[in-house]
Amino acid sequence: MDHILFITTDEQHYQTISGFGCRTHQTTNLDRMISNGTVYTNAYTASPICLPSRCCWATGMSPHNNGSISNIFGAVLSKEYPNLFTTLHREGFETSMHGKCHFIPVPYPATRKDVTLDYEHFISYYKSLGMQHLDLEDGKNNSTWFFDDYSKELQRKGMLRNYRTEMHLRPEHQGVFPFPLPTECYPDIWTAEKTVDRIDGCDPKDKEFIWCSFAGPHYPVDTPSCYTERERMEQDSGRVFSPDEWNDDTKYHYSGYWGPGTTEGSGHVKDGAQKNYSESYWRNWRRCYLGNILLIDEQIGKILDAAERKWGDDFTVIFSSDHGEMMGNHSLWGKNGSLFDDVLHVPLIVYSPKSTHKECGQWVSSLDVFPTIMKLAGVEAEAEGVPLDELCEKGGRDYVISECENRVAVKMGRYKLEWNKNSKTGVMFHEFYDLEKDPFEFLNVYEKNEYHDTIRKMESILEEKEKHERLLSSLFYTPDGDEPYWLDDGNGAGLHKR
Repeated sequence: MDHILFITTDEQHYQTISGFGCRTHQTTNLDRMISNGTVYTNAYTASPICLPSRCCWATGMSPHNNGSISNIFGAVLSKEYPNLFTTLHREGFETSMHGKCHFIPVPYPATRKDVTLDYEHFISYYKSLGMQHLDLEDGKNNSTWFFDDYSKELQRKGMLRNYRTEMHLRPEHQGVFPFPLPTECYPDIWTAEKTVDRIDGCDPKDKEFIWCSFAGPHYPVDTPSCYTERERMEQDSGRVFSPDEWNDDTKYHYSGYWGPGTTEGSGHVKDGAQKNYSESYWRNWRRCYLGNILLIDEQIGKILDAAERKWGDDFTVIFSSDHGEMMGNHSLWGKNGSLFDDVLHVPLIVYSPKSTHKECGQWVSSLDVFPTIMKLAGVEAEAEGVPLDELCEKGGRDYVISECENRVAVKMGRYKLEWNKNSKTGVMFHEFYDLEKDPFEFLNVYEKNEYHDTIRKMESILEEKEKHERLLSSLFYTPDGDEPYWLDDGNGAGLHKR
């Protein structure tokens, strides 16, 4: 296959697609891919947070092996390993990326709410990873903190200050506000336009790998009002929660609910306690978040139409999200620290205009995306995963693992094991769920004797020295200092810790 599109979203819940059960809107174009594609209904991310998940896609290596285990320390996508761009370009593909990269930890301590800072060393590093062309919108927050290609355009139009003010200097928004600029300036629309421009401008005879990386629906939830107003919230299935689920202090997010919090949403509410969000807030949050999905779906339609104009039916699209989002379920929003299936279960579709609908219900991982792209390109490359079609023919994975710094989850059969360390207190939380009896993960049964043998079997997967020594190291690693910061050392060696 000479023309490969990789379309990704950031922090998209599996059930936001109408073809997967969402009733508040119709995702016409994602459903179009479902109708003519292979749908992997039990796909799980190899990491529950942004940077490590993206580096798994890029390298075909799990976080503990490629070293990209965190959003905030020691996690730069290393040039030591082959990646999608270098491997495909070596085989004659033109490679480009449009939208969010996030292959380098954001230097959060350097950010300013009222100023947008230089970002050229990040852009240079991204380009050095092997992409021939880059249109960078490195996340909605990042594009107001740092000058990427998108924020440079807003600055030239005199719009950046207004966007930055609404995003960072209005605490009353609590992470939810209508996009303050003209709709056509929205980040995800900008990303789609750059992707379409790339497709329209390329030579149809060239081999192309194009990665369109939407920053939405990742918070802040700032969808243009014209999309949120189209959501039929009376059809919303509503939040999944139990009134007494947070009476159990053995669960990691006990403090997320009661405060001070352990997910991003806790930072926007009184006392850092997500119990203090009202039901009207949750309803508005979900409406705006779902509206961003509707917007992205329309942009995907523009990209598919451009691909058909350029290549007819001679192209393949892989669609997925780096991880999910709590969406108010369990009375939480965000993903940091979360190992619920709301975060781990991701959409995954492989589409071609000339293919027919298939479903694979076996377990697969985002680690299997890299080898799938390599197989489509006719390229041999080492990877930890297996091409998705081959994996499903073999019956899928026996278990799936999702990991990042300080936390790991293993899912096997009807069971799910979680280790989750609070990096501030050093306390390790052990949780275990019987998903047949408790599909929504309300009841932690880690201490129940009837599950002892199963728990030990699953823990042994993590303790297997040859395979997971580095996984355990990353799980228990604590960086020095509270605010690690990354800098360009100026000599071409990339980024390092100060």
